[in-house]
Parts: sequence; structure tokens; C-alpha cells
Amino acid sequence: MKKLICLALVLIMALSFAGCGADSVNEDSDGASANKWGVTLTCENVTPKGLTIVCKQSGGENVSELNTGTYYVIQKYENDTWTDLEYLPQEYDVVWTSIALLIQKEGTTTWDVDWEWLYGELPAGEYRIGKEIMNFKDSGNHDKEMVYANFVIE
Repeated sequence: MKKLICLALVLIMALSFAGCGADSVNEDSDGASANKWGVTLTCENVTPKGLTIVCKQSGGENVSELNTGTYYVIQKYENDTWTDLEYLPQEYDVVWTSIALLIQKEGTTTWDVDWEWLYGELPAGEYRIGKEIMNFKDSGNHDKEMVYANFVIE
């Protein structure tokens, strides 16, 4: 009986984690991506040291209050795979502030990103930057999703 209960628990856990890696992001031909809340990210002013993220929100499903923090991730596309870039050696651990950057409903918001301190100057290649978007419904009740925007450094 214990084996049957353990097997059932393992099966339940496996099924509950089956969708955890999915980003639910649709990408179009210019590298923009949109999530189910109508958030689309694109990149402007791209240099080897940074860029400007343009965040547009339009429509979407069950949108409450959207925001993001200062955290971002940069990935490089090589051999048909997106791989996280490694941080430069730091004297201290990297800490992201817990500030909430609001995303305007039916509007456009921009953020300048300077990654030289974190990744150094990036060489030529195909990259994407990811921001975690939160749909805040109530205290302790929110959903999170990563949204990406592609960019190229020539």
C-alpha cells in the first residue's frame, strides 16, 4: 500500500511540474514577443553595452495590475539553443532591487538597460533579453511569466 501511495504522489508531482518550463510566449518575425496579458517587448538603441526595452501592453486576458522589477536575463542563441550568459566575476553577490516598475495598460513603457557591469561588452551575435512580468491581483495573489525580446549585436 505504501508503494502505491508513493507512486501516486510521484505521478501527481510529475504532472504538476510538466508545464513549469513553458513561457507561453509568442514570437513574431521582428523578435518581439507577447504574453497572454498583451505585453510585447522590443529592443531599441542596441549597443554592445546596453539597450532600451520598449514594453507595450494592449488587450490581454485577465489583466489586473502589471509590473516588473529590475531583474533581467540575457541569453545568447548558439547551436539552436538559448543559453543564459554568465555574470562577470563580482566582488559581492548580484542583488536585484524589489522595486515594482508599473506597466501602463494600453500604453508603452521603456527601460534603459546597461549590462556592462554585469556581463561586460557583448560580442557580435544573436541575443534575447528576458523580463519577468507579474500580474498582481491581490496581496499574495499574482501570476508571473517571462517575456523575451530578441536583439542582434553586429
